[in-house]
Amino acid sequence: MFTYRPYCDGCKACIPLRINVNSFKPNRSQKRTSKNNSHLEIKISKLVYVSDHYELYLKYQKGRHSGGGMDQDSVDQYTQFLLQSRVNSNLVEFRLPSNESGSPSKLLMVSILDVLNDGISAVYTFFDPSYKMGLGTFCILWQIEQAKLLGLEYLYMGYWIKESPKMDYKSTFKPHQLLIDGEWQQAGFS
Repeated sequence: MFTYRPYCDGCKACIPLRINVNSFKPNRSQKRTSKNNSHLEIKISKLVYVSDHYELYLKYQKGRHSGGGMDQDSVDQYTQFLLQSRVNSNLVEFRLPSNESGSPSKLLMVSILDVLNDGISAVYTFFDPSYKMGLGTFCILWQIEQAKLLGLEYLYMGYWIKESPKMDYKSTFKPHQLLIDGEWQQAGFS
């Protein structure tokens, strides 16, 4: 079980980013994404291995991060990475609405969250890369709402790297705060 904290000699590119959920104002695109995905069925559970979660994880890694090494993860590697925790962690699954037969519907997204004293920490989210309806954005908006419902102040979104195009999405949730030299500083107002 690991606590992830990057440390590279002389580099300060990885900057923690958080959202004060009570100050957050969704933009028009985020509102549209929320509306377009409001039909999804959401289930919160404790960390547990589910085979279709693992299959979706591999599909996501191959579709979004092919060649990065995690697209070949074994069940053990997946389990060690996401399903072991020393804190209060939850697994959240997002599915299309159930059909009349009552059998589970298509799994679209899984998110792992840590619930902290002052907020929710978004550990990792993976989704069906062929579903083009802004699932990642919807998940963040859902996490913001969950933090509000739990009476928590923040959504911790992990690290942001300004020069990384794959991390640009984090800075679109405004306003947000960046941890710079050990202090949280307001950012993201424009």
